[in-house]
Formats: sequence, C-alpha cells, structure tokens
Amino acid sequence: MKTGVNKLSVASTSALVLTYVKSLYEEGWGRSYLSHIDFSQVKSLADELTRITPLFREALLLRKRMVRQLIRELMANQSRTQVCILAAGLDPLALQITDYFPDRDLTIYEVDSANMREKQDIYAAIHFNDERLHTLQADINNTHQLMNTLLDAGYDPQQPALIIFEGIMHYISEEQFLSIMRNFTGRTKQNAVIMDYMVYAEGLPVGSVSKATEMLDTMESYIGSRLQQFSRKKILNLLSLLEADRIEVYDMQSAEMALNGHNRVYKGERKGMLELISFHI
Repeated sequence: MKTGVNKLSVASTSALVLTYVKSLYEEGWGRSYLSHIDFSQVKSLADELTRITPLFREALLLRKRMVRQLIRELMANQSRTQVCILAAGLDPLALQITDYFPDRDLTIYEVDSANMREKQDIYAAIHFNDERLHTLQADINNTHQLMNTLLDAGYDPQQPALIIFEGIMHYISEEQFLSIMRNFTGRTKQNAVIMDYMVYAEGLPVGSVSKATEMLDTMESYIGSRLQQFSRKKILNLLSLLEADRIEVYDMQSAEMALNGHNRVYKGERKGMLELISFHI
C-alpha cells in the first residue's frame, strides 16, 4: 500500500459501500481519509447497481446515517467507555466517533481480518494519531482469536461497551452470529449492539421484487457466494436465544422518518430490504 499522492486501490464490498456514501464524509477526519482511497475497481459494479435501482444508494445512506444516530443516542444514554467495531472494513466510522466525542474518556477498537494495516498507513498519511483508537487484525468468526486480540489491546469485559455489527449479517450464518454475540453477553446486559440485516425480497411490494432479485444476483455474482436474508421474526428469535432486551427495530421507512421527520423515498408499502436493530445483551 502506498500513501501520499498514490492511493489505496481496493475491490471489496466495503469499498463499494463507501462509493455510495461519500457525502457522509465531507468534513473532519473522514474526508481526509477517503481522499487516500481509489475506488476505480468498484466503479463499474456501482454503476450497474445504480442502473438496477437508485434505491440501493438511498438504503445505504439511510443505514449509515441511522447507525450514527443510534451511536449518539446509546452513548448519551449510558456512560460507555468502549466501542467495538467488528468487521470494520474500510469504513472510517472510528474516525467519526473520535470527532463526535473529542473529549470523552473512550477506547475504540476496530477489528477485521483484512485492510487494517492499510488503514493504519492511511491514518499515518493524514496525521491521525488519536490514541483512543486501536486498529486490530482478527477474524471475527474465530471468536477465540477475536477476544484474545481485544483483551490484549485493553478491552475490559467488565465495562459497558457498544458493539457495532454493521454490514455483517449478509455474510455469516445464524450459528456464527450467536457464537460471536455470546462473547459480549452478561447478566447485567450492559453491552449495547447496533446491527443491520437484509429481509427477504419476496416480502417487498410486487413492483420491487424483480429489481431486488436482480440486485441480489449481481452482488452474489460479484462476491461469489449467497447473501443471507432474514425475516424480522427470525432475527427476534435469535435475539431471544441471547436473552436480549431493550430491542428497537427500524425498517427503511421508519429510519427515514426518524432521521428526516418525513418520508421522501420510503412511503406507502415501500419499507426497503434493509432493517436496523439495536439491543442490549
């Protein structure tokens, strides 16, 4: 990886998502960070998905904005000193959290099996040196490795944490989800989790099913595997196995209303293929 004039060129779903949500990073550390990434390898796929449905971009923007809104709310509701961003990818969310809470006694752990060294190189290039952020390399599906890596970096299971689990459920099994989450459960349910998941295309309005199916086929062809979809009932059943409480669910329509105070894109029967959920474990 090269910094300076040269940019990190990546072909990943994380980079794909960032191409659609650049407007969220027009100031602060996020803007400097994105200036060091070359998105040319995912441009053709992004163009193809936009051709299929412009709603793809709208859904990703709403997801990102709602995750950030929930972070602010959950950090305000309890004095949390730890944030764990699992499968962080290329998203500079950790940088934004340092911007949101510049003076807070806080430790942020971003973890992934790839791109973490490259991210650190970009941080060095933009002169980001906030010691509250720890960028760690570990496979979240190897829970022994994940927890040892977090503990070695200073994570304290006795202190309340916010767990960000964004853009992950599409790629893992129910068993993997439960295995990961059980490492953060506790009797006092002091840890909060924010995550999203994709609902079945068959549950969408009739006019949207064909476009959703085409979008899924295109994405699955790109990544070379199936994307996981869930019903809300299935997700709630999984959370019951974790004895989760204080559950809040948002489809795209309710997320747009919560963020904007009105619905411009998602109204009537249009609820979207993504849902977000927060809960305590």
